[in-house]
Amino acid sequence: MVYCGKCKIHLPNNYIDWVSKNPSKNFEDFKQLVCIRQSDVPVQNTTAVKPPKKSDTSSSVPQKRTKRKLTKSQLIGIIVGAVVAAVFTQVGKYAATELKEVIQMRKIESVEFAASDTTNWNSFTCDKANFEMMFPKTPAEYSQDVQTEIGDLKVILYMYEPKLGSDANMLYGASFTIYPDVVDSQKMSDEQLETFFENSIDGTVSSVQGKLLSTYVIDYNGYPGREINIEIKDGMAVTKMRSYLVKNTMYIMQVIYPAKFNFNISVNYFLDSFKLTGV
Repeated sequence: MVYCGKCKIHLPNNYIDWVSKNPSKNFEDFKQLVCIRQSDVPVQNTTAVKPPKKSDTSSSVPQKRTKRKLTKSQLIGIIVGAVVAAVFTQVGKYAATELKEVIQMRKIESVEFAASDTTNWNSFTCDKANFEMMFPKTPAEYSQDVQTEIGDLKVILYMYEPKLGSDANMLYGASFTIYPDVVDSQKMSDEQLETFFENSIDGTVSSVQGKLLSTYVIDYNGYPGREINIEIKDGMAVTKMRSYLVKNTMYIMQVIYPAKFNFNISVNYFLDSFKLTGV
């Protein structure tokens, strides 16, 4: 309520409120209650408010995101990056064993590793992917499903982990992944192959949180490949990896070894033993 200083009475807040409560009365009736002229009454804005146009409300309504169409090279890169990450996720499980404690506590330099000795190695044959390699002992098999833009892919890994110090190296591994037809070394351009291996290397370095030391372009019987060396665990160890894209199958082989044994012969002996048996 408002107090009128002229007529000394309490009155409604304004004429508009008074009329809404007294619809049968008019302004002459209202003037008899208060000391006010008609010109003093605020004019009510009776302009109709139009509903906002659709374009006016677009900022408050979530817009449907247009799905970006990936180029073939981008798609290939996503796939290989995901698969390589899966390979080294499994390798990372190895680091959760005694090796992790030894390396992280920087005690690896005090470990006495055996000298390189390949005299008693055995041939391992993988009929699932038509290849064979030499391993110090029979490797264990692992598998991992990887989700990609074009569906799930399966990574098959074969790994042997010697007891720390009993071997010159700390881990031997081989894996393969069969890609869909979009990835095929015989159908891809040089640019696409370069993208494929660049993403492979980037995915690998990121997955092991390492530092890329070197990259070499290699091949196996004309099939394209790469060899890389990555420093891991603050320089305490190195992983050497070779990968080949044979039609639509990618093969990856790697050895993890202490950095102080950078030139032990068993590293290349293992990597050089890779042989395709059915291509």
